[in-house]
Amino acid sequence: MKILVVEDDPFIRDMAVTELEDAGYEVMEAATGGEALRLLQAGIAVDALLTDVRLPEANGWAVARAYRERFPDLPVLYVTGYAEQMQPVPGGIILSKPYRMAQVIGVLATWAA
Repeated sequence: MKILVVEDDPFIRDMAVTELEDAGYEVMEAATGGEALRLLQAGIAVDALLTDVRLPEANGWAVARAYRERFPDLPVLYVTGYAEQMQPVPGGIILSKPYRMAQVIGVLATWAA
């Protein structure tokens, strides 16, 4: 299962990538919403999206909508430290920061089943 991690905080992004790889997932990463959208435009396909909501260039909601236009059934896991207006795509799950990677891996495992 290939997962795209979109997170602008380098510490959180590195932690997520390392723990997901340790759990056996193939991981791609993007530091901004714009970078994630450029990967999509380049034709990069993923099996799940883990995205922060507040991101430079394009927020997590916009990233998820764009990926879902190309991959309608793509599972999306949003993480946020803010109580902001929720706009998740149908089928998306929201986790509040701080979150445990065990929560993320548990959700991904159910999606992979």
